[in-house]
Parts: sequence; structure tokens; C-alpha cells
Amino acid sequence: MTSQTSARRITGLDEVVRHLGPGSSVVLHSAYAEPTFLAAELARVGKGLDRVTVYAMMPMGATPYAAADLKGHLAVRTFFPGKGLREAVNDGRAELIRAPVSAIPPMFSQGLIKADVLLLQVSSPDSDGKVSLGLSVDYMPAVLAQNPIIVAEINPAMPHTCGDSCISVEQLDYVVDARTPPLALPAAGPADETDRRIAEHVAGLIGHGAIIQLGIGSIPDLVLGHLGHLRDLGIHSGIITDAVRPLIERGVVNNATKRRFTGKTVTTMAAGTPDFYKYLHQNPLIEFHPCSLTHDADELAAIDDLCAINSVLQVDLDGQANAEQIDGRIISSLGGLPDFARGASVAKGGRSIITLRSSSRDGTSSNIMAKFPDGGPVTVAANDVDFVVTEYGVASIRGLGPLERARALIEVAHPNHRADLRRHRLAE
Repeated sequence: MTSQTSARRITGLDEVVRHLGPGSSVVLHSAYAEPTFLAAELARVGKGLDRVTVYAMMPMGATPYAAADLKGHLAVRTFFPGKGLREAVNDGRAELIRAPVSAIPPMFSQGLIKADVLLLQVSSPDSDGKVSLGLSVDYMPAVLAQNPIIVAEINPAMPHTCGDSCISVEQLDYVVDARTPPLALPAAGPADETDRRIAEHVAGLIGHGAIIQLGIGSIPDLVLGHLGHLRDLGIHSGIITDAVRPLIERGVVNNATKRRFTGKTVTTMAAGTPDFYKYLHQNPLIEFHPCSLTHDADELAAIDDLCAINSVLQVDLDGQANAEQIDGRIISSLGGLPDFARGASVAKGGRSIITLRSSSRDGTSSNIMAKFPDGGPVTVAANDVDFVVTEYGVASIRGLGPLERARALIEVAHPNHRADLRRHRLAE
């Protein structure tokens, strides 16, 4: 570090463990900003700890702190399992806290969760003596407000992002050098015809001046690829990827119609290639803000023409969406989906768009179901869905009665399953 700091330089967590007594807690920086070296260190020292709770969200790399032999030493809790903790949650080695992203900051600000140690991955200090939270601001400000012991993995490859993403080096208690670059989003495999057709249908719902929210995956990337003919688009999202860059560079995304953050793409996280991370570095057109802002109900409701585009696993004929489980196996969690679906559904000119494949990849089971089983998760309520899109078309369900809604959804179900769905609905 080139700027003055009182932080103690360390090479591991051996000295930090003195701050972690029985029943204390550690919070890990989220998603693609998770500090990979410190996460490995936490696992290494874990057997010397007693009932320490580890909080993580959407880890996308290895999660050695969730190993079975650390049970009783480390108790892992996650707000969103991500790739890194999905298996651990299903195996019972990690506990899922089922809450939308908007509900996470209040858990810390209201003292429901107390962070004793915060493990971050940050950029190198700038000339003002500040480091950036880089690829993930999310709920870190709410944790920082509790004044935990802060251990920062300093990574020169972490972009110094603009917006509300910086903290002073004077706040850091310990610093360690990163060993590897921030995690990159693996390249998606080639899109199939089903995804391409879904993306084309979604793109047809988006007009000039829309403010867009999307997630990660083939369909969001394909949708963005179909929007080059539009004007004055904006982005207000929970996460952005490489796919936004061409539209920003061509001026298609200029955020000109926003009343707030005019001219700025707004997000709380990013995921992508190392080249995209370089593009984010000190880029004034892209701002990172806490999820207490990006996912706030009033903030979202005030964004005219907000188009929330989210993929789910299943939809039932009542119009409810499940993005979390299939056959009892946890795939994901609430994340920001309920926040953005609700915000878009009430925003002036807004559109809450739900996408899914009409059936399993082998075609044997329908992803549009007659009714969710009792106890099955409902990620998005029917009242927060305007459109359901499959490869077979668009079901516009806003304002429809139960029977009309069911008929509209059956029309976009896989043809092989439509008859069964009609029989189920008529039998009720």
C-alpha cells in the first residue's frame, strides 16, 4: 500500500483469530469480490475456532470454510448460495437465510446480526488514501457501520469503481496481499435455440427509454444483444456483466431518461472478464451503490419504464414463480428478484418480465405447472408479474382473472403438456 495507514500487514489470519471468540461472527465480501485467499485462510484456522458463524452471499468460487470437517468450528450461513455454496446448503453444511436482498442491510443496521470481523477484497489505494469495494458494494456499508475488525485483501487487479464504493485505508485494521486476480465469470456455452427464442420475445417487450434490470446468464446476454436498435436505454440493476459494455460504448445505453443518476448505469455488483474489470476501473459512466439503494422499494417504484427481466425455474397457472427449488433441491434463493419484480410492477410504465424454458431439457416435465405443491417456495407473487415468456411466446397476465391467466399461461407452455394443464385446471 502506498498511502499511509495504521493497518497491520499480515500474511495470514493467525493474528486475527484472537478477535473471534466462541459465538462470534465473520462476514465475507460477496460474489466475485469474495477474498479467495482470506476465505482459504479462514478454513485453515477454522479448526481452532469455536462456534464462529460465517456469513456469505453468492460466493462463486471455492468455499473451503464450508467443509464438513469444520462443523462445530464454523457455522456457515448464506443469503444466496451461489455456485460456491449450493452443494453445501443441500448437504446441510450451510444454512440458507431466505430473504430478499433489500432485507439484508436492516439485519445489520438493526443489530439482528453483529459482525465481529469483516473480510474484504479491495482495490489498491488511490491518491486520496481510499480503497474501493470494487466488484461488490451490496450490503457491505451496513456491515462497516458496525465498526468490525476489517481485514482487507489488497488486489491491484480489483477495479476502483465509481459511485459509493470507497472506504478510507484508515478504516482497515489488517491488510494482506492478494495472490490471484478477482474471480472471473466463466464464458457461457453456446446458446441454444430455446434461449434465443426466449430472448427475442423479451426484446420485443422493451422500448425506447426503458430502464433495464437483468441477471447473469445466456438469456440476459442475448436480450441485450437484441436491443441495439433502441435509443436512450438505461440500466439500474443488481448486477452487470460484459454484455452491457457494447451498448454503453455505442450510446444505446446512455441513461438519459433517468430523473436520478441521469447518465449513469447503476448497479451494486459486477461479474465478467478481466477485460471488463479494467473497463469498470474509474469509469464515471458506471456507478456502484449499496443494495439499500439499488434494491429499495421506493427507489425502484420511482423509476419510470423500469423493465425487470428475471429467469425462474417454474411458474404455476396462478402466475406465481419459483426461482429457488426443483424436486426439493435448492438451486438458488430469493436474491433481488422479488425486489425488482415488485418495483417494476408498480413503477410508471414499468414491466415485470419473468422468463423460463417451457419444459425440462428432455421435455419430460413441464416448467409451467398446474399448481405449486404445498410448502413449495413462491419467489414472486402473481401480482408482481406482468409477463411470462417462454420459447413459445409471451403471456400477458397483468389484470387477468384466474381462468384467463391460466389460459394465457397454457398457451406458452410446451405443446406436449398443454392438454394435461387444461385438464388439471378444469378439474378444480
